[in-house]
Amino acid sequence: MKIFVGLFLLVMTLFSVELKLDTVYEGPLKLSVSQLGVSMGLPASWQGVAHKGEGLILSQKESNDTMTLRSKTLNAQGAVAYLNTTHYLKNGVKIFPQDRIKKISSYIFRRAYSFNARDSKQLLLLYIIVGSHNRAVLMTVRYDSSSDTKIKATSMNIVQALSFTPTRILKNAQQGLESRLKGIHVVYLKRDGAYDDKRELWLCSNGRYQLNEDRVIAGGMSRSKETVFGSWSVENSQLILRRDDGLEHLITLTRKNTALLFDGYRSYELKNNQCQ
Repeated sequence: MKIFVGLFLLVMTLFSVELKLDTVYEGPLKLSVSQLGVSMGLPASWQGVAHKGEGLILSQKESNDTMTLRSKTLNAQGAVAYLNTTHYLKNGVKIFPQDRIKKISSYIFRRAYSFNARDSKQLLLLYIIVGSHNRAVLMTVRYDSSSDTKIKATSMNIVQALSFTPTRILKNAQQGLESRLKGIHVVYLKRDGAYDDKRELWLCSNGRYQLNEDRVIAGGMSRSKETVFGSWSVENSQLILRRDDGLEHLITLTRKNTALLFDGYRSYELKNNQCQ
């Protein structure tokens, strides 16, 4: 076990790789995950992939064990309160606590659960790692009881080596991206099968936006055009579009030289005659 811990810590000293959505990464590797605002180690024999709206999912090829990481807004007291509430999985299945909340350190909290109050074959661990300014990461570990010791050791190494991006750097990066986007008018094409869907977006300096969508429907037989209005903001390298009807749309932003990529698609800037 000491050798494993040593190797894991060695991984964390390596240069980090910036995680991109829908890309599979193989451990051992150090990942910089802007969606979570953290840097973390991906252990050997594990792979990681992040999909929009689903968090970062770690898995093993030789087992069904998984770990899912999502960002939360919690302080230490909020973490305890969260672990004390009733929890359900996405499919509505209730999970049952198996022990009390364990305070691993001043910023790491853990509680064990099972899928059935009388059957502890399938187990879960909920970790909450608390950072500064109410930033936190929730890690859900789902595994078979036969690998209990190994999974607890691996998950503990991950959460203890996890580090939050310094608030100053995070804030400066966010402010720089917001300044870059204010008053911008861009067009980008999103590939949908054999067709290109056109998005034309105006981001006004007052926090409002207009989005024109031109999409192919009915198997390419016709097109649908829609204009949407709402407010916009930036968080963790993601553009958040909040429609006036309450729906949200997240767009991952990356930079390639001087160009901006919207969900990985190249954008083209035009003159903004709609708003400033």
